[in-house]
Amino acid sequence: MTPAADLPLRALGKLGAELGSGGQAKIYEAPQLKLPDVPGPLVYKQYKPGKTPPHGMGKIINLRSRLVPDAAKLQRLDASTTWPVRQVVDGDGALQGLVLRRIPGSFMHDLRLPSGAVQTKPREVQFLFIAPDLALRLGTPTPTPDERLKICRDFAATLAFLHGELGVVFGDINARNAVFRLGEDPMVMFVDCDAVRVVGDVAPQLNAPDWDPPEGTDVLTRGTDLYKLGLFVLRCLTPDRNSSINRDPNQARGVLDVQGLDLLTTALRGDPAGRPSAEEWHRYLRRALGESLEPPRLERADLDRTIVAAGEPLTITWSAQEATTVEATGPGIDGTAVPGAAGTGTIVLHPARTGRITVTARNQLGVDTVLTEPVAVFDVPSFHDLPVPMPVLELPRPAPPQLPAVGRVLPEFPRGAPVPLPPMANAVDAWAVPDTPVARDPVALPAPPPLFGTGPSAVPFDFAAFFAEQQAAGDSAADQEVHP
Repeated sequence: MTPAADLPLRALGKLGAELGSGGQAKIYEAPQLKLPDVPGPLVYKQYKPGKTPPHGMGKIINLRSRLVPDAAKLQRLDASTTWPVRQVVDGDGALQGLVLRRIPGSFMHDLRLPSGAVQTKPREVQFLFIAPDLALRLGTPTPTPDERLKICRDFAATLAFLHGELGVVFGDINARNAVFRLGEDPMVMFVDCDAVRVVGDVAPQLNAPDWDPPEGTDVLTRGTDLYKLGLFVLRCLTPDRNSSINRDPNQARGVLDVQGLDLLTTALRGDPAGRPSAEEWHRYLRRALGESLEPPRLERADLDRTIVAAGEPLTITWSAQEATTVEATGPGIDGTAVPGAAGTGTIVLHPARTGRITVTARNQLGVDTVLTEPVAVFDVPSFHDLPVPMPVLELPRPAPPQLPAVGRVLPEFPRGAPVPLPPMANAVDAWAVPDTPVARDPVALPAPPPLFGTGPSAVPFDFAAFFAEQQAAGDSAADQEVHP
């Protein structure tokens, strides 16, 4: 059942503190108001006199009410916008204000004012255009290049949702009509959505300074939204002192690739009818971040063998589309995942039990699974050394042999008298070289002494007589050489 779009002021209950004030309205807490189709705390936007939209907001509120049966789309709208959920009217039905979802705390931050006071304010996208060095001095966020791409991605995705699902023109896109947060998704939330118009409405919309399209018209269209989207991408990705007024796509060289520069140039300088759509920007920025655009498709998962010994490697060769990771699981296998961005690859496993292996491709949009043919795993017998006790052998201990005394076996060594040496003079003369060669007479040697022994025929040997004869023979020969 579609809830009624109108509420009387008394239905809001007692209002809380004032949260903010602008040129058109003031924002108050509405802590006592609860709506069955709107999660979270609510606020009341009270228009100032003369600032009430003349066309009313019933048509815009009913766009959200149509999404109530589709929970996913309704959640998408509530997560990325502060869309009007009720209009508050007086007793005559005149519009007085709107009921909105309160901006979550993750989109707020503490801002130090020039006076030194600290206020909690929405983190508006205008802080993205400040030069990083100045942002550090001011204490404002300084996103990384990847975070800036994600912010642009979510900005384009939200605008694509409004154009495609709700059929509206946002119109007044500017530096204060969107807020952002870091580290969580979605990273961008559109605010002041009461300025949107259904496509085809000719009601005028506002243009903020430095965001006016080159068409110069007060009737805004999807084409003007796309021009302002291009300005946002340029200014978010090239923060500098003059980024808030920058309209030159060439300033993004070195930040965007050729395809991105072509999209940006077409958005800011091309024909209004040919500007890239918000969905084109969304798809491009997701590709630039390495993200998938659709659920993965696992095209192949082949085994290099189906029989393997336990503990031995098994290789799976796979190919997949749009996969962030590819994972293999199975009996006796620790889950193993590899990056899937390359589109093809291998996974090496060491299965411990027989069974089929499950190969799964994943991304943020879904999974795709393939079951391989069975793998037979067999155990290889192992060999271990067994301890065997060795027998203890008692070796015999022989007694030492009794050897005969050596002196009883060998004959006694002959002992003779000492033999005197020849005189030194005779020895020198014997070595002298004669002046005239003289033939030497042969010296007759005495007969060898008889063998000694212990038998009865043994003759005692007289060493003294033997050496005396040798000396006499030597003296006679020496006399013959010296005295011819």
